[in-house]
Amino acid sequence: MSFQPLDWLVLALALIGYLTLGFTARLKEASSVQLIAAGRGLTLPLFVATLVTTWYGGILGVGQAFDWYGLSTWLILGVPYYIFGIAFALFLARRVRLADDISLPERMDRVYGRNAALICAVLVLVIGAPSAHIAMLGQMVSDLTGIHLVWATIIGALVGTAFLYRGGLLADARSNTLAFILIYVGFIVMLVVAVRDMGPPGDLVAQLPESHRSWNAGRPDGWFFLFSWILIGAWTFVDPGFHQRVASVRNPELARKGLFICIGCWVVFDLLTVTTALYAYSSLGPGLGMGLFPKFGDSALPPGLKALFFASLVALISSAGAGYTLVSGATLGRDIAGRIWRSAREKSLVLWSRLGIAGATVLGVTLALTIRNVVDIWFYLGSIVVPGLFIPTIGMYAAKKPPNPSVAVATMIAGSGTALAWFMLLQFGAIRVPWAAELSPIYPGLAAALITFALGSVLQYGGGKVR
Repeated sequence: MSFQPLDWLVLALALIGYLTLGFTARLKEASSVQLIAAGRGLTLPLFVATLVTTWYGGILGVGQAFDWYGLSTWLILGVPYYIFGIAFALFLARRVRLADDISLPERMDRVYGRNAALICAVLVLVIGAPSAHIAMLGQMVSDLTGIHLVWATIIGALVGTAFLYRGGLLADARSNTLAFILIYVGFIVMLVVAVRDMGPPGDLVAQLPESHRSWNAGRPDGWFFLFSWILIGAWTFVDPGFHQRVASVRNPELARKGLFICIGCWVVFDLLTVTTALYAYSSLGPGLGMGLFPKFGDSALPPGLKALFFASLVALISSAGAGYTLVSGATLGRDIAGRIWRSAREKSLVLWSRLGIAGATVLGVTLALTIRNVVDIWFYLGSIVVPGLFIPTIGMYAAKKPPNPSVAVATMIAGSGTALAWFMLLQFGAIRVPWAAELSPIYPGLAAALITFALGSVLQYGGGKVR
């Protein structure tokens, strides 16, 4: 990157501000609920800031998606999450906050039992692992400094998560307030400069390839492709970070109100990012993938403003990386290790959670060094995990009588197991029927989950009992 001294100064100030907000957070007491859920006392501004920034941590993936799919990026990475976000706010937010539990595995233990909780913990660990965010952060650090990618990834992961050991979710949320401001300011500045230099967006849309102007990216499996992404939007219902933050807000009313504010923020930010991607793609051409935004910022912005844009990218990726490291750490430590060794004392749970954060960081770095395709990570992980968790999650919060514990366990295994098997068959080319070979794993996974749930409910009637 062609940074000038002014750029390094602006970037350094932003980084110092971000870390200072995190390291100055203090917990009221040494408990796992304080560490993981901020004592369930997040205010509305902190809740909105942390949920907006954590949910959009895959910002470089938006550039990659536009490189592949063009304007349909908004349909696949935006609209489904508005739909399921609204549904969550209307039907689940209040119930999640009123429950005594701060994580999905903990809630499943209370409703379905220990086996369901452990299966759930493994599944949420799969979608909650911060590997994609650490990969993007490592790439950014490497591009900015010239450090070898391996060391850049390790440094980025360690620096970006260090404040979690002391301040947990509160530290993360405080840092997210600065990240929230930076992302909007950075992309607005980028877009203003782009419009000034390249003209109105309508002129650029007309120059895009036909596939990039199409609602389905010009794909022959257009409806299947679009509907697969819509179904993956159900990730919202089972995402461990989303659930944790809703469970951590001060009261149920703020949870619902805050979600609607977040959805409005997501709509605005999507307009900014997709439009910026349009200008970047029109300026630089295809093939840059995750490098689309960084390359465009480097080529189009003057000193100072360039650093502001890069600070917004780094802050957004760091926020999500830290948020999901915390969630994965809680899953590894409190929900898996604590449950296997049946730790009940708060001192032990806090220790397990901190060890879990360290383990999640190591896992994230390891996977980040082998995974570089963010869009495929979202698509296939969502396709595999969502079928297993969706029905049991809805059942334990929304149903008048929760499903039978055995039925819930069988549904999770059938849903995610079938989706994983289908994915493996696709990878090995074992499915040769043309229409089936185009079928995302989420379809057979959800079908298997629905059939298992229906048959199990008929054969073994009776609901779970909340203890």
